[in-house]
Amino acid sequence: MVSARFQDYALKKYAEREVFLSPLREELENGFSGCTGDEAVCMKFLYGTMPLRDAGEYAFSTFLGFVRHALWLRENVEWCKSLPEDIFADYVLSYRINNEDITDCRAFFYSQLRERIDGLEPEEAVKEINYWCAENAAYEASDERTASPMTVYRCGKGRCGEESVFAVTAYRSAGIPARQIYTPRWSHCDDNHAWVEVYIRGSWYFLGACEPEEVLNKGWFAAPASRAILIHSRAFSDFSADGQQESLGRDGAAVYYNNTPAYARTCRLGVTVEDEQGRPCEKAGVAVEILNMAEYYPAAVLTADGQGRAEITVGMGTVRVRAWKDDRFAEALAVLPEEKEIRLVPEFSAEEKEWASDIWEQEEWTPPQEYPMHPGKQSEEQKRRRERRFAEAGAKRESRFSSYYEEEKAAEYPQEAFMLRAAGENFGELYDFLARNGSAERRRMLHSLSAKDYKDLKKEVLEDHLLCERGDWPEDIYVKYLLCPRIGREELTAWRSFIRAYFTEEEKRKFRRDPERIYRYIRENIRYAPEQEYAALCATPAGGLKLKYGSPESQNILFAAICRSLGIPARLNRITGKPEYWRGDSFRIPEEAGDENTKGRAALVLLAEDGDSWNYFRSWTLGRLEGTGFRTLDYSGCMPENNSLYLALEKGIYRLNTVRRRPDGSQCVLRRTFALEAGETKRIRLKCPEEKNGDRNREIPLQDFALRDADGNAHMLSALMKEEAAVLAFLGTGEEPTEHVLNELLDCASRWNERGYRLLAVLRSPEELENRTLRKVLNNVSGIQVYAAGREDMERTAESMGVDSEKLPVLVIVGNGPAGIYACAGYHVGSVELMLGITGQYEK
Repeated sequence: MVSARFQDYALKKYAEREVFLSPLREELENGFSGCTGDEAVCMKFLYGTMPLRDAGEYAFSTFLGFVRHALWLRENVEWCKSLPEDIFADYVLSYRINNEDITDCRAFFYSQLRERIDGLEPEEAVKEINYWCAENAAYEASDERTASPMTVYRCGKGRCGEESVFAVTAYRSAGIPARQIYTPRWSHCDDNHAWVEVYIRGSWYFLGACEPEEVLNKGWFAAPASRAILIHSRAFSDFSADGQQESLGRDGAAVYYNNTPAYARTCRLGVTVEDEQGRPCEKAGVAVEILNMAEYYPAAVLTADGQGRAEITVGMGTVRVRAWKDDRFAEALAVLPEEKEIRLVPEFSAEEKEWASDIWEQEEWTPPQEYPMHPGKQSEEQKRRRERRFAEAGAKRESRFSSYYEEEKAAEYPQEAFMLRAAGENFGELYDFLARNGSAERRRMLHSLSAKDYKDLKKEVLEDHLLCERGDWPEDIYVKYLLCPRIGREELTAWRSFIRAYFTEEEKRKFRRDPERIYRYIRENIRYAPEQEYAALCATPAGGLKLKYGSPESQNILFAAICRSLGIPARLNRITGKPEYWRGDSFRIPEEAGDENTKGRAALVLLAEDGDSWNYFRSWTLGRLEGTGFRTLDYSGCMPENNSLYLALEKGIYRLNTVRRRPDGSQCVLRRTFALEAGETKRIRLKCPEEKNGDRNREIPLQDFALRDADGNAHMLSALMKEEAAVLAFLGTGEEPTEHVLNELLDCASRWNERGYRLLAVLRSPEELENRTLRKVLNNVSGIQVYAAGREDMERTAESMGVDSEKLPVLVIVGNGPAGIYACAGYHVGSVELMLGITGQYEK
């Protein structure tokens, strides 16, 4: 079934990879001995192209399951038989989609789909599969660890990255090529997004994962995507790199392709990197950065050619271009399409600090303008059918998952009931672990984990971690940094017993006596081959020891795991990501213990004005220069108290950003680059970018209409607006843009409640009150009144405010009159924070 070209490619890649796989030689030889010819070629294709970390994490049999199912599809499913071989290899056979945990699940997914798609044309099969996805998963905000498709199926929830991995898995399981499409950061709002493309009849079509539509190339994200700077996809081989798609280069094992022209108006950006003598800097690094979440995020990283040139197709807005060669770098702002050519001379370095001017510098950032790249609309019949089937899918999903929650069993553990409810189909794993002997230690362990962990943890793994010795550690140190099985964003595995068996008694004795030896052991024995890896993945402790390869993040996790396995509390510092172990009465960084631990320390005191609101990753960030780029420190949740915030730092060069995002998505940033010397305490007064004259909003008269409460009583909008301004919110509960708004309300609940703001929530049907996120908002956020209104009222209000009524939620700040002050529609991350600010201005 496989061609000579594919076989040659697979064997070549495997031969190049073999030196890295030497610790697995026996396992691989045994595995290949049981394969057919085609299976062996496909397995060598996978082992030759996969992120190296995967080879140490998963069994040969796991990958063989993917291969056998893909070959069966290739032989038996019509639309898969006729696929070009490169499309089949990268988008059906390939097991990895992004950075999800891998389980052999394709045959299971196909068994769920087979009867539903039997006899359908490819277009209809694509739509039907997405309805199945909606029946089994919906959007829920969560942490950055990407759950496996099976976990999403078993718990029914996932963020957009997980929904899209889930949907791509479903399509590939049915022999339909699919890939995840991703904008790493939006330009017009502080977020990112992922969706799906499928390949049918020789072309790629997009759709929202678990968000079915009656036509292809339609999704709520199409309009935001037209404002993107960069949209990309990835494959885990370059077998299909035929030049038809613009390549963005590699991130180790991952190959990136530029999909921006399919979604937005674009232009070509050219960057020339030269030294001070005007000579081209061959192989210089070039990053195209987007200002998002108050930091400069590298959306694409390129390599300059022999002429010092790098080019990329991007959306037409503001970007920051950074270039580096050796230990020097340079950066400049580019406003596209006006400035299509940028010349950079790397001249700044960490060693020469004069360039760190310690003054505020201002920049204006403009996002691309929205443009209807995909203006097609559905007929009224298609809309009604979609609404009906989407509602049915939601009902099926809720019915399935509510059946997993056993009230009587959950009542035995009232403090853990929220975990059991979040677990979905994993309810039994949690309950069995708790019920085994009912010890307090089990509860402590569960409370140390994240909400996502409850959905995919295994009781056997938790049992392994109960081997932890209590000692006389303080309670919080013991639970968080010794007992807890989670260290970073790795998958939870039974590493404690593995590590104890891996090292000799003499090694363990030396490690316990001097944890510095653990760090030295890792640096001497665990190698890092970035060209073989995928930076979005990290190895588990056992996987890293087995393969003897691991990224810096993986090595840090391994350090903490070895420490905890030997009874030494350890962690990754939340702010810097560095590994630390507990010694005496504080955490210490390896190789900086003892007297050296205080050398190079400095401090920064940030001063704020009364009434200023400073939210990290929204209105400010702080980054430290590491090499030739600034690494943003994670001060999430840290705010000035009594108008002051003290930050303990290392000496070095830092960049402080403060950002104001305007209603139109544009931004003004003030940035201050400064050096901190050892022993220095520096004070900086936070400065908020000033408003432009056009930032304030004009009032637009609105036609009055009636809103009906739960008892059917009518209330005119004008009557509800006689006191103070309120947010009028036409919601689309269960849909991702509305879920974002509801989650933002929860995040802002304390300030919202303190200031006494009001929100008039307009629902499409009474059943929407059953939405879990909405119920949580109603229980935690004050001043919310729930109403119903006619669709024509929403459409008329949206039209008056100049926003699209097709894109829910439609949010309008309404004042006396009634008059509209500001409005936005659809996907608009940060809208609640923005409205808090605008409402505050209006009331003043």
